[in-house]
Amino acid sequence: MSNRKSKGMSFPWLAQVSQMVDAALDSVIPGCGAEPETLLRAAMRHAVFPGGKRLRPALAVAACEAALGLGPRPENDISLAAAIRAGAAVELVHCYSLVHDDLPCMDDDDFRRGRPSCHRAFGEAVALLAGDALLTLAFELLMRPEFVEVAGADRACRCALELARAAGSAGMAGGQALELTMPRQSWAGRLFEAAEAVQRMESMKTGCLFEAAARMGGIVGGADEPAMGALSRFACQFGLAFQIRDDVEDAVVQDAESGRITAVSVWGLEGARERFGASMAQAAQLAGVFGEAGSKLRDMVDLISFA
Repeated sequence: MSNRKSKGMSFPWLAQVSQMVDAALDSVIPGCGAEPETLLRAAMRHAVFPGGKRLRPALAVAACEAALGLGPRPENDISLAAAIRAGAAVELVHCYSLVHDDLPCMDDDDFRRGRPSCHRAFGEAVALLAGDALLTLAFELLMRPEFVEVAGADRACRCALELARAAGSAGMAGGQALELTMPRQSWAGRLFEAAEAVQRMESMKTGCLFEAAARMGGIVGGADEPAMGALSRFACQFGLAFQIRDDVEDAVVQDAESGRITAVSVWGLEGARERFGASMAQAAQLAGVFGEAGSKLRDMVDLISFA
């Protein structure tokens, strides 16, 4: 059992969010039948279920609660319901990115979450289409009447804009493009430039989607500008720490000859751990801005800690 999974069990709200997000995703991803196009639907479901930790939807909920403040008010329940659906949209984008990441033209991975990756199970063409369909479905989810009614038309549009920016060339897709080109460059004697490049790539590829989740949660929770700024900065530091932790965990099995540029390959194991700790400290400090209402943000920081 992973450290993160065991720690997640100490935060019951994370399991509750995961269940609600899974229910929302199950309701919008078509089922499988006898028609030819249902092979595509089966591939979509293969990519989404069973899910991972659903951290991005959890961040949307935590950010929404931080913006709302505490209290069992009916409007809070409505906003948190909207945050679940917003988080589900972010999760669809995340799952699409994993399907495409695994393709032979990208990372060429045969397994994902202990099962054959989507293209290994359904073929490259169907996997490519499944990723396209999941990405499209994310924006359909944000424009569906049931979301617009609870979030409001203006907030629904703002959420869609946040997600589009995070997924595009200035965000996740751009970060993936940087990752493809970075190994071909020579970084010998250019530690500062390599460090900047790694941080930029990881912030775009991983951090932008976390930031979108936090901002979308803040939007449906009615966060003002100072609160939105704090949520954005929290998510940036959380996302950076999350990626550095993954780099550290992968370091023991990483191929030294692969040429992959990571936090560990640039700063070394101890240097990466130091930067992880610095990002975690900043994230915890930013969660503290929200007082007791930021308790779920603090839980998420605890969740990805090494201790």
